[in-house]
Amino acid sequence: MKPTVLNNRYRLVELIGAGGMATVYRGEDLMLERHIAVKFLREPYASDPEARERFLLEGRAAAKLDHPNIVRIYDVGQDAGNHPYLVMELVPGEDLKAMIRREAPLSVPSALTVAREICSGVGQAHRAGIVHCDLKPQNILVTESGHVKVTDFGIARALQHDETDDEPVEVVWGSPHYLSPEQAMGKVPTPAADVYSIGVMLYEMLTGVPPFHDPDPAVLAMKHCREEPPPLTALNPKIPTGLDWLVRKILSKEPTRRYLNADQLGIALDSYLRTGQDSTGPRTPVVEETPVIPVRTPGEIGGEQQPHAPAPATQAPGGSLGTQPVLKAAGGFDSTLWMLICVAAVAVIGLIPLWLFVYRAYTAPVVVPTPAPGTTTVVATPGSETLVTVPNLRGLSAADAQRQAESVGLSLEIIGEEETSDVRPGAVAQQTPGVGTRVPVSDTVSVILAAGRPLVMPDIVGYDRDTVQLGLESDGLLVASVELRSPETKGRVLQQEPVAETEVRAGDTVTLTVSGGGDVAIPLGVNLNGQVLLEQAWVSQFSYRSGDTVPVTLRWHCLAPFGSSYQVFIHILTEDGGTLIAQRDIEPVNGLRPTTSWTAGEIINDPHQIALPDGTPAGTYQVRVGLYDAGGRLPVADAGETQVLDDTIFVTTIAVQ
Repeated sequence: MKPTVLNNRYRLVELIGAGGMATVYRGEDLMLERHIAVKFLREPYASDPEARERFLLEGRAAAKLDHPNIVRIYDVGQDAGNHPYLVMELVPGEDLKAMIRREAPLSVPSALTVAREICSGVGQAHRAGIVHCDLKPQNILVTESGHVKVTDFGIARALQHDETDDEPVEVVWGSPHYLSPEQAMGKVPTPAADVYSIGVMLYEMLTGVPPFHDPDPAVLAMKHCREEPPPLTALNPKIPTGLDWLVRKILSKEPTRRYLNADQLGIALDSYLRTGQDSTGPRTPVVEETPVIPVRTPGEIGGEQQPHAPAPATQAPGGSLGTQPVLKAAGGFDSTLWMLICVAAVAVIGLIPLWLFVYRAYTAPVVVPTPAPGTTTVVATPGSETLVTVPNLRGLSAADAQRQAESVGLSLEIIGEEETSDVRPGAVAQQTPGVGTRVPVSDTVSVILAAGRPLVMPDIVGYDRDTVQLGLESDGLLVASVELRSPETKGRVLQQEPVAETEVRAGDTVTLTVSGGGDVAIPLGVNLNGQVLLEQAWVSQFSYRSGDTVPVTLRWHCLAPFGSSYQVFIHILTEDGGTLIAQRDIEPVNGLRPTTSWTAGEIINDPHQIALPDGTPAGTYQVRVGLYDAGGRLPVADAGETQVLDDTIFVTTIAVQ
C-alpha cells in the first residue's frame, strides 16, 4: 500500500491504471498546486536493483524531452519503501485504444492526423537519442481537445547508453501486437522499430484490428518476422491505394526499407495529407532528354571556341531556353524527311482495315447464350447492390469481430461453438462467407466461436462501463449498453443482464444499463387531444440552488394543425404538488413558433428557462408542463410513460440545495 503523501509533496488520490510493469495514480503536487500522475514500478521489477536503476535512469532521460506531443515528466524519485516512481503530467481524455474500439475504422484524415502527431512527439525522442520501444495505442493519450500525447517511456532505450554498455540488459521489448521484426528476433531496437510500431497503430486505426493476431505471443512474434499483413483495402475498401502502399512501406520487415525515424515518417505523412492519396505511391522514373548539341560547320567555329565544347543554350521560339534542332538549309532536298512522310502515309492507310473491323464488332448485335440446365447466370445491371469484401475475422473476439464486420457494412451472426486449440476460447474459429469473398452490403457473416469454459457472470453494478467492458469482451462476451438518465456518475453501471452469478458462455450478450447523466432524454410520449405528442424532455441537471435558472427543453410532434395559438406553461411545484413555486408561460420557441404555424408531421424542439425564486427552501420539487389557450388547457388523451394530473404533465423532479 502506497503512502498517502510521497516525500511530503505528492499526495496520491486514486488508482487510475495498472499495467504489466507499473501502476499509475492520480495525485496532487502540494508544492505547485497542480494535478499530476504518479507511476510506480511494480513488483517484481521494483525489487530488482538493475530494473529499478534502469527505470530511474530512463525516466531522467525522458524528463529531458519537452514537446507538446509527449507527456511531460516532472520528477523522478523513490518512496520510503525504495519503490521508484515518476511524477508526470496528468492528461484528461482517453487512450488511443479506447478511441479505436469506439470509432474504428477512423477516417483517413483523422488516422493520419493522429499518426502525424505521434511522429512529432516520437521524433523529438529520436533526436534526443531515445527509442521508445513500446509504442502501442494504450501508450498514446488523446486529450479532450483531440491532441495526441505519447507516454510510457518506461522501457525506452537510450541510444548513447547502448554504445558504451558491454553487457546486454534483459528487458521486455515491446508488446506482441506492435513490436517490430527486429525486436521479435531479440535485436537492439533502433528508431526504425518505433516507425514500425507507428505503422501497426495506423493500420489498426484504419481497419479496427492490428495486422497480425495470435493468442500465442511467440507465434505472433514470428508473424511479424515472416508474414505480410493483409492489404488495407481487403479490410476497409475505402482506403486509397496510395495509402495502402505507404503503410506497407512502414511495415517492411527490413528496417532499412522503412522510414529510418519518426521525423522521416512524419514528413511522408505530411506530404500525403497535402498532395492527396496517390502522391506517395510508386512513381515511374522520369528520364531526362539528352540535350542535342548542334553540329557546327568549320566556318561557324570561332577562334576562341573549343572544337567539342557545347554551344550556349538559345532562345526557343516560345520564349523558353533550349537547344535547337539542326535544320537543312532552305532549298535543299531532304531525303530523310520524304522517307518519314511515306512511312507515315503507309501506316495511316494500314489502320483503315483495323478501324473497319472494330466498327463492325462494336455495332454487331449481342447474342446472349442460353444457359445450360441447372446453371445460373448472374448479370450485373445498373442499380445492383454494392459489393464489399468480407474481412478476416478469425482469431478475433466476438465483440471485435462484430465491430470489424460492421465497419464494412456487414452484420455478424454467431451460430455455434466448436472445440479447437487453433484460437483462444471465445475467438472466431470459422466464418462463412470466407475471407475476401465479395458480398452485398448488409449481408450477414456467420461465425463459429472456439468453445470456452462456462463463466460465472460477476457483479459489475456500480463500476464504470469502460472499466468492465474490456474484461467482458476479452472473455468472448458481447456487450450492449443502454443509457438511462440518472444522477449517478456518467458511465456507471446501474443494472446488468444476466444478473451476477449467472452462467454465461463466449458469444452471449451482456446488456448493461448505464448512467447517461442528465444528457439523456426523459421519455414521455404524451398525446394531447390527438393534435400533438410531447415525445421527450431534457432537464440537464438534477440539483440547483435558490435563484438558479432551470433549463427545460421539450420535443413536440405535431399530429394535426392547430386552429388557435396555445401557450406553453412550465410549473415548479412542491414535491406533493400542492404549492406552486415558479411559473413560466410563453408561446413555443420563445414566441418564434406559435402553434398556428405547426404542420402535421413536424418536430419542434422547444427550449425554455424558468428561474427559481430567491429564498426557495431546500427540498425536492416537481417540474410539470402543458399547453393552454383562452378556452383552457389542452386535454391529455394518453398519458404515455408519465403521470398526468388536471392536464398537467409530470416531467421530472429536481432538488434545491
